[in-house]
Parts: sequence; C-alpha cells; structure tokens
Amino acid sequence: MIIFFYSLNVLLLVAGIVGAIRIKSGERNISVALLRYLAGLPLLAGEYIYLAHTFNSQAAQLVLFSEAIFALLLIGLAHRLHNITTPNTNVSHQQYLFFEIPFALAAAYFLAFGSIQTSDSAILFKQYTPEYFSTIFKLSAVLYASWRLEQFWRRLNTAQRWEFKSLVIGCLFISGSLLWSSSYQLTYLHFTHDHYLLLAALLLSGWILVLYGVLRHRLLNRKISISRKVIYSFVIPSILTVYMLGFGLVSIGMNAFGLELSYVLKWLFLVLGCVAIGVFSLSGKIRRRIDFFISTHFYMDKYDYRNEWMSLSLELQGALTERGVISALHHVLSESLYTTRILVWLGDPSRGYRLVDAPDNSDIENDKNTIPANDPLIYFILAYPYFHINDTDPNPAWENVLTKKEIFLRNLNLTLLTPISVGGHLIGLIGLGPEYTGGEYGYDDFDLLTVLGSQTASALMAVRMAEELAHSREQQAWNRLSAFVLHDIKNASTMLSLVKENAPEHIQEPEFQQDMLEVIDDALRRMGRVEKRLLTLKDEIMPHFQRLELNGFLQTCCHRLESKLPSLKINFHSNEEIRVRTDPDLLFSILENLLLNAFEAKKENTIVKITTRKESNIGKGFIEIIDNGPGIAEELLPDVLFEPFKTSKKDGSGIGLWQVKKVLSSLKGSISAKNNPQGGAQFTIKLPL
Repeated sequence: MIIFFYSLNVLLLVAGIVGAIRIKSGERNISVALLRYLAGLPLLAGEYIYLAHTFNSQAAQLVLFSEAIFALLLIGLAHRLHNITTPNTNVSHQQYLFFEIPFALAAAYFLAFGSIQTSDSAILFKQYTPEYFSTIFKLSAVLYASWRLEQFWRRLNTAQRWEFKSLVIGCLFISGSLLWSSSYQLTYLHFTHDHYLLLAALLLSGWILVLYGVLRHRLLNRKISISRKVIYSFVIPSILTVYMLGFGLVSIGMNAFGLELSYVLKWLFLVLGCVAIGVFSLSGKIRRRIDFFISTHFYMDKYDYRNEWMSLSLELQGALTERGVISALHHVLSESLYTTRILVWLGDPSRGYRLVDAPDNSDIENDKNTIPANDPLIYFILAYPYFHINDTDPNPAWENVLTKKEIFLRNLNLTLLTPISVGGHLIGLIGLGPEYTGGEYGYDDFDLLTVLGSQTASALMAVRMAEELAHSREQQAWNRLSAFVLHDIKNASTMLSLVKENAPEHIQEPEFQQDMLEVIDDALRRMGRVEKRLLTLKDEIMPHFQRLELNGFLQTCCHRLESKLPSLKINFHSNEEIRVRTDPDLLFSILENLLLNAFEAKKENTIVKITTRKESNIGKGFIEIIDNGPGIAEELLPDVLFEPFKTSKKDGSGIGLWQVKKVLSSLKGSISAKNNPQGGAQFTIKLPL
C-alpha cells in the first residue's frame, strides 16, 4: 500500500516536470498545474486517513514526503494563476523546474535517512531533524502560496472574481488547514490520530469546493486541447479501469485494516459493475448525456466545428438530390445536437416553404405546416440569424412573431428556428425541439447551425442547378424529337393523301376499296391524335374558357369512362354546387389520363373515389381522386412524377402526367400527388372558381 502511494506522488511530480519541458503555452501549463493540484488533494487526504489507522514510522515518512510534493504543487499553481493577471511576465514555466526538482530530491531524503518516532496515538517531532525542517518548508510554501493567491485575487476584475471565486476560496481554505497543522507541529512537536483525521476532512472539504469552481465555471475550457474523439473513445475503458482500480483499492484497504470482504459481496459487486458498464455502452441516451457533459464542461466551445463541417461535407458527397441533401443534414444534426426533434422546410420566396423532413413515424401533416413566403417568421429570419422561443433578450419584432406564431411552434414542439441560406438567399428553415439534456440553446448552437445551414444551402443550390440543367436538356431533346415526329407525320399524311388521290383509278375494285378506306381512315385518325398531343407538348395549348358546373360535368365524364372500361368502378361524391371557369375538353382529357393510369396500375377490380369541394376564401375548387392501386413510388414524390420521362411503369413514356400538369397550368390550375394513408394514390386538382 505504501509503495502504491509513493508511486502516485512520483507520478504527479513527473507529470509537472514533463509538462514544464514540453508545453509552451501558458494556458495549458495552468491547466496542468490545476489538474495536478486536484489529483494531489484527495491523495494527501487518503494518506492522512491511512496514517491515522496504522500509526507507524513508514506511514509517517510517506505522509511527510507527500506533504513536500503537495507543497510544490501548491507553489506551482499559485505561480501560474498569478500569471493570468500578469501575462507579460518574463518568468518562463521551465524555470519552475529549479523549484520542484531540488525540493523533490530533498524530500526523497526521508526514504533513505529519515527516522520518525511514533507513540500509540501521536507522531513526535524533534527540533532540527529532517522532519522538523520539512514542516518548516511546508509552512513557508503555504504562506508564499497564500500571498500569491491574495495578489491574484486583488488583480481580478469583477467578472473574473465571479469566475475564480470558488477556486480561490477553496485554495485559501486548504492553505489555512495546512498552516494550522504546520504551526501546531512546530509548536507542540507532535500530531495526534484525531488531528490527522480532522486534517483529512478539511482537505476533502476544500477539494470539493475547488472542484465545484472548476466544473461550474469551466476553468479548463480554454486550456484543454485533447481531441473529443480521443476522450469519447476511452470513456468506457476508463470507466472500467476506474471501477476495477476502485474495487482493488477497497480490497487492499480492507486487508490493511484487518477486514475481510465476503465471497458473495465480492462477486456481487464485480458482476453488477460489469452489468452497469454494459448498460452504459449500449445506451445511446446515456452516452449522449456524457458527450454533452464533456463538451459543455471541459471545452471552450460546445462543438468541434471543424469535425461537424467535415462530417456534413462527407455526407453531401453522395447527395445528388434535394432529398439526399436534407437526409445528410438531418443525420449530422441528429449526431451533433442534443435533441430528437428536427424539422426542415424548403422552398423559395415565391412558393413559400414546405415541410420536407420530420421525425420518423411522425403524425405531422406536411401540407398543413407549410410556411407562406409572407409569414412573420420568414420576415424575422431574414432580418435576424435565429428565432428562439425562450429568448432572454427579446425585441419588439420577436414579441410580434411570438404573439402570432406561438401556437404553431408549440404544436410542433419547436424551440429554435434557424435559416438555411447563403448569400442572402433563404432556401429553407431548420426547426429544433428542446434539448433532452434539459439545457437551453446558446451561441455555440447558433454558430454551428449557421455553418451547417450555409453549407447545406450551397449544396441545395448546386443540386437545383444540376436538376434544372438536366430538365432543360430533356426539354430540348423532347422538342427535337417532337419536330422529327411532326415531320414524319406530315410526310405520312402527304403519302396518304397521294394514295387517296390515286384511289379513283382503282376505285372499281371492291376489295381494294374496302382495304384502302380502312387503312386511310385509321391512319388519319391516329395521326390526328399524335399531332394534337405533340402540339400540346410544344406549349401550343389554347384553352377555350367556359363557365361550368363542376359536379354535373364530372358525373357525365364518369359515365363515359365507365362505359369504355367496364372493370373500372367510379364512386363520385359531392355535397354542394361548384361553378368553375375552365375548358371542358381539356378538363376531360385530364380526368381521362388520371383514371386510365389508375386502371393500368391495378387492371381488375379498380375502384376510384372522386370527391369535390370548394374554398371560397381562396377562390378555388378542389377535385380529389383516390384509387385502390399500389400507390406512387416514394422517389417520384412529391413533384418528380410530373416531370417528362419520369415513370415507374414498365412500358410508360413518362409524358402523360407532365402533359396533365401543363394543361392545368394553362387552365390557371394546379395538381399535387401523394400516397393515401389507407392505400392507393391520391391526386388533388385545384381550379379557379
């Protein structure tokens, strides 16, 4: 046991010497001195307790040696704290070696030549012996350190005093305890069993006060530069090591005092400890809380911004669509932030901002949570870097937004909104729920979200430009294809016209007459349909608007289509009269296209439900078409299926729904698609009343 205590003291001394030689930064040297001090205090208190229970000369020599080492630690800490208020001092940290090394060697004298007398209840000191001079050195070191600490405190401003208050009070309390023990030993030349127990209790009380000051005010934040990844990688092994070491120390201590730990308790504690470590290693929530504690108590910044930026860059490398970019952003945010509530809106100032990313298995309805472009939240985000619902320093603009949007934000359980923007262009919003740690978002969170939001906005702009370029190329290819097809049709029509002109020469042949007329009639009918569709694709849509009672028109259309497709059943429902302004022929072609798609998707026993409604406040009539088919592929939602050449059908051309959208656009209407929660595809058509 004594050898173990000696080893720890030597380790503390060597750590200071190596740190003074290798570390050039003054701040990092302060950290090393503070950590050595925090480690030396409980070690010295433990040795006092050990001495109080054994009371032999070997334990007394150990305590005197440890007191000398701790005195050096106290001098080093006082020196380095003093340098915070005098940063331009010319004394280098390497010069502290001239204090530590000689006195450490002098303290080692007690190992070989010291001779301490003990009685049953006290340690006896004689004048002018090595232990007597050791006590004088301890007294001098404590007085010098206290003087340095007093100078340090007087030079601090008001803000710094609040930061270092607990540390300084704790250090002075410990110095006073050691000052009392040294004075008593020099005055009465003995120190009893109870004195050592009291001194150990005083040192542990001061240690708790110093430790509280370090953790509460994060005095190590700006001084530790160890990578977070290194710390996190060694959390579980370190806990296991500390547990096993503590278990071993308890066993050694009990053996030293003649106590015996029963077989049952020994293995019970060992098994329970291993189970606890296993639970920790498998619990993501516990690991995240330890992650949060380390980041907020031992670092200047809550996040390693470079690592988070690099993580998002790597995630974005394979993101070729908006969905991929948002998925990458969501993954990085969920790994770095301490919340499980992450929502993302995307859009632009003309269309507003649509919710595109919500928690898995969420009951959030995206359509109902769209944020219009003229929403107060959008105006606020354009003027300020974030909106925090619990802002401690609100302004009139914040109060106005909270008054109008508090219910909206509370329903979504959101605490913070930040922009996805670059170069003044607002592309989207990030919404975050409360931290599960119970903490509040601060400037570290705002800075991280600003960096990641800007990076995401750049990636989204690049994706959109690539998609627009691809769309433009597809459009050009289709226009060229249309020109060729129209040219071929024109040639075929010319040839058929010539055949028709030459037909009178053979008109007397009955067989020729029948075949010729059937071929010509069929060819002309087919070419007419193709030509009409291609002209539609070339933006030559000329609607003829009429006032139309929508429900009666739709019922007629349903009867016509059911007569052509006997296996298609249409259920039509309407509760009110709706009058719209549209082109009946074009509207019929739209309905025919959608119902044919539903029929082809299922073939047999196809059931389509059509309902209508109107919203007079926005001047729109709605047609909802829901089928019982397999639904729409997720990769085509919400807008990809309306682009040319995008289809999941084996033999589909990907033109029909694009044509539907173009025709509706000419009718001043719009169409949207999604999968119905009860199954099948759902299309919603909007028409002007």
